[in-house]
Parts: sequence; C-alpha cells; structure tokens
Amino acid sequence: MKNLYKPNLRKIILGLVILIILVGAAYLTFIDKQSSNAITVGVITDLTGPAAYWGESTREGAQLAVNQLQESGIGVQVVFEDYQLEAARAVGAAQKLVAVDKVDAVYAEFNPAAISVGSFLKDKNILYVYDAAVVSPLRGLPYAYKTYLDYKGGCKAIAKKFKETGVNKIGVLKVNLEFGELCLEGVKEIYGNPVISEGYNLGDTDFRTQLLKIKGNGANAVINVGFEGDTYNTLKTIRDFQYKMLYGTVDDTITDKVKKDFTSELKGGFTFGFRDVDPVFRAKLKAKLQDKTLATEYAAALAYTHIRQITEALHQCNKDLSCVIKKLDAARPDPTIGFERFDKHIGVLDMSIRSY
Repeated sequence: MKNLYKPNLRKIILGLVILIILVGAAYLTFIDKQSSNAITVGVITDLTGPAAYWGESTREGAQLAVNQLQESGIGVQVVFEDYQLEAARAVGAAQKLVAVDKVDAVYAEFNPAAISVGSFLKDKNILYVYDAAVVSPLRGLPYAYKTYLDYKGGCKAIAKKFKETGVNKIGVLKVNLEFGELCLEGVKEIYGNPVISEGYNLGDTDFRTQLLKIKGNGANAVINVGFEGDTYNTLKTIRDFQYKMLYGTVDDTITDKVKKDFTSELKGGFTFGFRDVDPVFRAKLKAKLQDKTLATEYAAALAYTHIRQITEALHQCNKDLSCVIKKLDAARPDPTIGFERFDKHIGVLDMSIRSY
C-alpha cells in the first residue's frame, strides 16, 4: 500500500508546485501590466519660493484628485517638484521627471516654468498642461494645453471699471515678463496709448521709484499683476507714502494677509479672477485639510480639475496621445472652478470682476 500511494503523492506535490508557479507567474504578469498601465503625472510648481502660497494649494488639490481617482479604480501617482520660480530649476525638474520618473504628463505652474519646460518638452511625446498667463509655450507643441486666466482680457476689464468710476489717468506697474505685456495691452485698449508704465523684474520688492514716477505723472490708479508679494509691496508703498491711488490686480494675489494689512488701500479698487469655487469641492477640500488652512482655494481647484482631466484621458485612451488630445479637445464643463472648455488648447474659464 505504501509503495502504491507514494508515486501519487509525488504527482500531487509536483502538480501543486507547478500550479503555484503558474499562479505566481500570472500574478506577476498582472502586476507588471497594472504597473505599466498606472499613470504618473509630474507637477512642477513653487513650494518654497515667492509663490509657495499658490504651490501649496496646488499640492493639496492634486492630492485630492489622486485620492478620488484611485478610489474609482484608476492607478495614478503624482510626483511634485519645487522650482522656486527659477527657470533653470524648472528644466532640471522636467529632465528628472522624464528620465527618472517616466511621467506620462507634466503639469507646470507660473510663467518661468511654462516657458522653459515647454521648450524642453518640444521633442518629447508627453502631454503638457501649464497653469500660467502666457500663450507662447503653445507654439510648436501639439501636446500642450494652457489653463489659467486671460490677463489681457482681465486687465482690460478692470481698466474699464476704473474709467467708468472717473479715473482719467492710469498707471501700470509691469513685471518684465510676457504676462505683464499682456496686461498692458489690455489697459491700452481702454485708455489708449501711451499708458504710464514702469517695469520691474520678478523678485524685486522695492517699488518706490516706479510708483513715484507713476504718481508723479498724474495717475489716479495703478494696475499690477504679479504675485502676493508684488501686491503686498505695492500697497505698502502706497500706504507709506500716502499716495491717493486706487489699486487693481489679479484676484489671487489678494490673500487673507493682504486683506488684513491693507484694508484701507484696497478700497475703491478692482480685481479680476476666477469665480468662487464649487461648494461641493470646497467641502471635500475642507474635509481633507481638517484644521489646516490655505492662502487660496483657486490653485487647489485648478489642479484638482486638470489632474483629473489629464488622468482620465490617459486612462481611457491607454496613453495613446492622439486619442488623449481628442478627449481634452472635447472636455466637458467642470463646475469646480468654472472650466468651460479648451478652445484651440487654451482653457476657457469663467472670470469675475470684484470691487473693494
């Protein structure tokens, strides 16, 4: 009996071993396939520099999008890179994301990254969505999309408001970058040419000379589109030197800190910006943040909207970029921050004008 069952036992053990090997191989193949189908998005933003208030909000919105996408069964991860608004750092971050992290898409923020990263990606088959005012990075980049506000249209709108309230002479404190030129063009469409304009470089903090010239030329109001620090330093100079000038800017530079410190200086001014974020999104963000607060909800809402769009398109198209482009070109309206559509690869978003 013993000799009779021994061969059968060996066959059973051998069969089990073979079965385990086959199951293991199938599992590894499945995992490998899942891994190759997983989507990786690189986010290049400012997390420790002058626009960190925006970048931190972007990170929270992107992570909220990732959490929800993963819950729906889509494998996605986001890799964050901090470039402190330095173009060279942005290129280094993009090189690392492409070569090391093997990203399927890049989401970059602010003009220095929008331009430099766009140039780096020109010969790469990688989806590129940038959050900035400039439009030049779209040239020669078939896989690129722009989101954010229309600075020419926004500055034109607040210049029109100032003119309607009796401001007959206006100045522009213009950052020496493409989005500063776009704003100046919008103001000129209302006030004609020349408009009193004084320039500065990104990162400058002392605007006394420029504002003295603008005020000395008889301006009753000044428009500046930059970052929170630019607005803060402009309003501080207006207050310190008791200039009677109204102020106009882009809404996301009017943070709680600015409102608290310059309540009087903001009175009578106008801003252009995004519409209020969707209450449903705000509740989700608040639940994620718990006791943490953000300087702005707009960056979180914008990143949440576009990280979801990017990931869903890549997932549905199995990363085929020609299919992805068709998906994004036909992107549906999203209430999170008033996204309407992409028009020739430029995001169209609801814009609101606010008075103070």
